Amino acid sequence: MAKNRKKQFILIFLLLILVVEVVFLVRRMTLDKKASQTLASVTSEKLVIDQSLKELSDKSLENYATNQELLTTSNKTQQQVEKSIKTVDDISNISGKVKHQKSQLLTELQKDAKMIQMVQNKIKTSQEMTDIFGTKPFSKNALVKNLAITKSISPTLKNELISQVSALPKDEQRAALEEGVKELTSQNQLLATLDKEMATYIQNKKVKTVPSSEEYKKLDKEVSGLKNDKLKKTYATQLSLLEQEVIKNDPTLLDDDKKVALTFDDGPNNTSSLQILNTLKKYDIKATFFMLGSMVDTYPDVVKKIHDAGHEIGNHTYDHKDLTKLDEASIKQEIDSTNQKIEKLTGEKPTLLRPPYGAYNDRVTKVEPNMSIALWNIDTLDWKTHNPTAILGEVKKELQPHSIVLMHDIHQDSADSLENVIKYLKSQGYTFVLAKELIN
Repeated sequence: MAKNRKKQFILIFLLLILVVEVVFLVRRMTLDKKASQTLASVTSEKLVIDQSLKELSDKSLENYATNQELLTTSNKTQQQVEKSIKTVDDISNISGKVKHQKSQLLTELQKDAKMIQMVQNKIKTSQEMTDIFGTKPFSKNALVKNLAITKSISPTLKNELISQVSALPKDEQRAALEEGVKELTSQNQLLATLDKEMATYIQNKKVKTVPSSEEYKKLDKEVSGLKNDKLKKTYATQLSLLEQEVIKNDPTLLDDDKKVALTFDDGPNNTSSLQILNTLKKYDIKATFFMLGSMVDTYPDVVKKIHDAGHEIGNHTYDHKDLTKLDEASIKQEIDSTNQKIEKLTGEKPTLLRPPYGAYNDRVTKVEPNMSIALWNIDTLDWKTHNPTAILGEVKKELQPHSIVLMHDIHQDSADSLENVIKYLKSQGYTFVLAKELIN
């Protein structure tokens, strides 16, 4: 009897073990099935993530800089990746085969997380640079020449930009962003130096200490080195205060102000504009050409020649309308269409606007707040007299330090008079600069 009971006990025990194993196996199979379904669902979601990442990664820096929606898209993609990683990471109590699938998918998602972080760094950095430079800083993933920061940046922001860029893989886009950081860091340092130096001489908009002539010249050179016209104008106001005091001690300082800018309106064409270009080359002089968009359309090759020769190109509207008689939409069309045409040909967007007839009002400056109005203080009246002798006579009569000379490169008489104008200006000890250096 005892022996039979023992056998029964052993049999029951074995049956219990079998039941437990079956229950465990069923539960494992259930968990594996549920995990496999979850992994399959996340894998499907990953296809959407991969497509989004591909579209984001294929964008140029120009797209990153100008398309505000890309940052929103990248943030949504990042949230999808983080959600998928958490979903996969939470899967537990699974068999070896499913564990391998989980591990493989988790690794791929972590790669996606790194990629989306890289894309976000590019978007944030390029958009921050757009704000700092106040214009589109990239064209075909290359920095536009002569970018100018529009404001000072904090050490925190500078370090953030450096950190974002250094985390990127080495490629053309990183190289372009590095150049951007280098450029804005250099210009920002110059602003900090200028602020410190100006504070030595000026307090509460009044001169507290008069600099020496050499110290003033150093400040003047630093201000001239600024690339942004609005910043330059701010410091030029302070320089003017200092100059009045410095001249009292050293009147010869006025001799250093003998600067003149030659400017040409209404072109270009393929005759007199080219003659003017050759004359300027002969005397190694750089000038400023204020072009009409309609003429840019007609003579794109001449636009390129002028730009490639190192001359400055400004905007003179599309077809020479009086901007004060237009509404804001029409003003914007006149100016923006011309800017776009010039930038497409030269890679550089004009920063100077010369309104036709010199006429502008608050509507004009409101529509284009980032462009500087560039007028003149010597009108040669070449458009009226068409006489080389009379043109030179106007220059002689009106000449003064910091003169901006208005001529028109579409008139043959203007082209014929240019050499004598240059000879006279040189005989009076004048040096030639671009208009942007004098408009402030």
